Formats: sequence, C-alpha cells, structure tokens
Amino acid sequence: MTEPTSVTPLDFAAKRDAGSASWERADPTAALIERVAWNCWRVTLPDSKNTHEIRLERDHGAFVGECEVLDGDDREQCPARKYNDPDEPCAHLCTIRKAAFVEISDVQGEPVTVFETDDVATARADPHIEDAMLADGGER
Repeated sequence: MTEPTSVTPLDFAAKRDAGSASWERADPTAALIERVAWNCWRVTLPDSKNTHEIRLERDHGAFVGECEVLDGDDREQCPARKYNDPDEPCAHLCTIRKAAFVEISDVQGEPVTVFETDDVATARADPHIEDAMLADGGER
C-alpha cells in the first residue's frame, strides 16, 4: 500500500453534504470488507468487478488515506482518485468511513474501526516498554 498522494485530509463531510456519487455509491452493508492490517482493508463494492485495497487512518484527528485497485500482483491508483481530484475520497474510502461510523462489521465479524496513528504507535510501544522493565528486574 502506498503512502497518501497528499497530506490533505479527506473531507468526508463535504462528500456527504454534497450527495456526491462516491458517497451515494458507498454501501458498507452490501460491500465485502476485509481488514488486512490495522489501517488497511480490501473493499469490493456490489457493482464492481475489482477489489480495492484502501488505507485509512486518522492523523491528529483528520482522515488520511489512499485507494488502489488490486489486479493480481499489480496495483494502480483507484481511477476515481487518479482521474479526478486525488484529495477527494472515492467510494471505497467512503465505504470504510461509513462502516466505521455506523459500526458495521467486516467479513471476520470485527467492527470496522479507523484508528488514530498516535494511538497505534503507543499500543505498539507498550509491550516493548513492559519487556524492557521485566528485563531490568521490574515486576509484572
């Protein structure tokens, strides 16, 4: 998964308020959603032949992310973001945002949650800190 094409936050509220095609097409109850990492999902919309892999996270409260089409081992940027405004969320990103908002579950039955990057960094550090304390004679 590539890094975002820009650091401009994704404005889901504007897409929702404008009734955009991306927002209207995003249907988390009908889509196939599979989490593959803490900030990465594979999304297949019911009207699409392709699966897209999206990365979505919160950075200081703002949503940032990217979407790529999966075609075997090849990946390319989502056409909606490639040929339109790359700072605007596509239907696949909107699907994950909607799923997180209304607490839809993925194919494994886990709720879709968009995490804050700082929280993930802290959670990753906690076991290492505990291991270091134990190695130094600390108590568990």
